[in-house]
Amino acid sequence: MTPTHFFTAGYAFTGTWDDYFILVIFVIGSTLGTLLFRERARHEPMVHSPKMAWLRAGLYFCFVITFSWVIGVFKVMVSTPLASSEQLGDPVWLASLAACVGVILWAYAYWWPRGTLTHGRKLYLLPTAVHGLLWGLCSGLLFLSLYSILEHFQFPRLVNAVLLVGILSVWNINYQLGWWDIHVSPPHNIKATNPGKVLLAHQPFLIASLSFLLVFGNIGIYVLMNASAMCLSAIAMRFPPFWEQDGGPVSMTTAIGE
Repeated sequence: MTPTHFFTAGYAFTGTWDDYFILVIFVIGSTLGTLLFRERARHEPMVHSPKMAWLRAGLYFCFVITFSWVIGVFKVMVSTPLASSEQLGDPVWLASLAACVGVILWAYAYWWPRGTLTHGRKLYLLPTAVHGLLWGLCSGLLFLSLYSILEHFQFPRLVNAVLLVGILSVWNINYQLGWWDIHVSPPHNIKATNPGKVLLAHQPFLIASLSFLLVFGNIGIYVLMNASAMCLSAIAMRFPPFWEQDGGPVSMTTAIGE
């Protein structure tokens, strides 16, 4: 398979809205950082605090958006149509998209919730969905940013895909269990079901969405797939809104699951 050139042009200033959008992200990030510094003294250090979780997640989102903007991925995403008219009339493309949607629904509307605990948390659909969409948007941007770095080596796209899957597998297990599932997401894992989640939810989604990207080049749709998947995950775990009270203790043990 030939190399891809989705992002190798890098960032170029064109004076469009996305070139100034990063200034808004800087303001948001600075505000969130100030609030986080202020709030840290008001909460126990190793309990799940929804307010702290939203602040930490927001800072992470600002970092990912900034990184993707600097590397040129953000500009490509916002300046590229979701799909071409030819693709919309192509039954193979439509069938492939439908298959990816099916994988997302199987993985995150059915299988992933089966191995997820809510600990009686109430579902606040709107803020939970907003968090999940932002989480998935930034996950997609981060994955594409890593892919854009691999593109510069001019490897065949299949090699890039294999390398990215390997990188993401190592990244996710460390970032999820070492930070995100301790300081952002509330306890929700079940130790016995974690391998099944990886094998029958995360990996099928990663392979299906990445294959769709590499074959058809629909960058925006790839990001929307990640946003949809993480939105369903946030709803399944009942991610609490920032105004909820602090919860129970968190640690590596709670991140791995009961």
